[in-house]
Amino acid sequence: MSTDLAEKIGIIAEENDMIYRISGVGGSEFVFSKTVNSIKIGNMEVQSFTLEVGAMNYDFNLDGIIGLDLLQEIKAIINIDMLTLDMNC
Repeated sequence: MSTDLAEKIGIIAEENDMIYRISGVGGSEFVFSKTVNSIKIGNMEVQSFTLEVGAMNYDFNLDGIIGLDLLQEIKAIINIDMLTLDMNC
């Protein structure tokens, strides 16, 4: 999740938060983790989920990336042809 979006919804870094570096296709950046009560995408909801919050300074606007950890948690079914994301529960 981007720090801009996190701040808008009241998620801020605190003194005891651990800061660490993550790496991906776009390079690496520093993030901090926060556990939220729930996260909801459409009608899919996961309770007590840990987010990574970082600057996400890319060449386009992006509020967040749906990671494999969340997709596994909701047992996601991704239909590429129809561009849909469903939950298998």
